[in-house]
Amino acid sequence: GLARLPAPRLAPCSASETEVANTAPVKASGPVEYVEDTEFAISKVSFGSILTPVGSFLLAYGFGAFFTFLPGGDLSSLMLIYGFPISILGFALSYAQLEPAPCKTTKAAFDMRAKEMTDIQKQIREDTTRYRYGDEQHLEEALEKIFKYNLPGQIRRKDAPILKGLREEIVDSHYCLTLEFESALEQSRWEEKQDKFKSFFGPGIYTKLEKTEIGYDVYLISDGSGDGMTGIEKKDALIPLMPGLKPRQQK
Repeated sequence: GLARLPAPRLAPCSASETEVANTAPVKASGPVEYVEDTEFAISKVSFGSILTPVGSFLLAYGFGAFFTFLPGGDLSSLMLIYGFPISILGFALSYAQLEPAPCKTTKAAFDMRAKEMTDIQKQIREDTTRYRYGDEQHLEEALEKIFKYNLPGQIRRKDAPILKGLREEIVDSHYCLTLEFESALEQSRWEEKQDKFKSFFGPGIYTKLEKTEIGYDVYLISDGSGDGMTGIEKKDALIPLMPGLKPRQQK
């Protein structure tokens, strides 16, 4: 995912930026109130789960009507003609689809979106919380550019981190999109990529890392500068023409 993100811009960090990035994330204290995701987008619909039963029904009824077990014999050939390709397409999409990553949003972060969420933070949230087709993992292309799989001194592709979920929360008094990764990589591997996460998913953010039971959390924290906020709405991704192709974008 995120194929249209720019290539990493590895700008040197100032001493103050490095100091902030190396401190532990400071989260809001007290009870946390979460909000439900009520936004509708066509990309959040599983096309495979719709087309498969529709095609199967047309095939089953078409055969039943053809052999006069069911009424509608004059339409049986039409149902068979349409039912077969719809079923095949539904099965193919179901096989190729990648489930959306779960995302938990605090009310405080939801209220802060309009003020501090950068365009790339928004794109990450939308791209990873929808069905994808033909991708093995979420953020697959972005992680490949950051970790440079199979190059000398870099990790192997089979050891790549796996995105298991996201959180929208307030960290350091700013809007933060937290990426929850499952990974067995050692701490040094993550620390050496921290600046690349910042460069790749910037501008307008700084990053922090935190070890978890399953791997590492990467905090993409808005710096409050307004950089990276153009306010341009990205259209919903449309179903690909066939499994394996990249999702199309509405004009």
